[in-house]
Amino acid sequence: MQLGITIPLQKTLKLPKQSYGEPEDLFFCWEVHRVKYEGCNTLVAVNANNRFGIVMSGIKASEWKNLPKLVEEGIEAGMYMEGFSMKEIDAYFNIAGPPVLTKTHGRKPVAGLNKAIEYMYYVPESLDKQRKFQAAHCWRMNRDICSPSGFEDYNEPKDFFRSDMERIGIIKNNKIIKFPIQ
Repeated sequence: MQLGITIPLQKTLKLPKQSYGEPEDLFFCWEVHRVKYEGCNTLVAVNANNRFGIVMSGIKASEWKNLPKLVEEGIEAGMYMEGFSMKEIDAYFNIAGPPVLTKTHGRKPVAGLNKAIEYMYYVPESLDKQRKFQAAHCWRMNRDICSPSGFEDYNEPKDFFRSDMERIGIIKNNKIIKFPIQ
């Protein structure tokens, strides 16, 4: 799995320049950025193929040092929130392979990241300061109608993500359970 980190995040974390990484199915690539949101350093990661995104906040300085683990935790929580079973989530991570930091994956995936971040500012709920994973923001972000890099039509990122899971063979017309925001 490739984690394409933005240049500002790379500078913030004082990481060396990243390579482009080996060509890979964009479904296993994520664009990762840090924004100041409601006064908190907030991590936003968006799938490069389908714009499925996660938002995490309240992250300690020591946790930023293990960015791959942090992003994986967020992706797992986002997938679980959207109704994927632990078996399906594990299958995704097994196929994706270990996380590797790389450069971002092109203009359209980065534009999707920027659009997801912009959309966050319209979410009426405030950050949940008691939790890292921001369920309300993720839920709303994944219901924004878009046309991501891996698809030609318009739909919600959660539906595009499910289509990718079917395309890869992890699920077969699986019924996704929807969890209400509390």
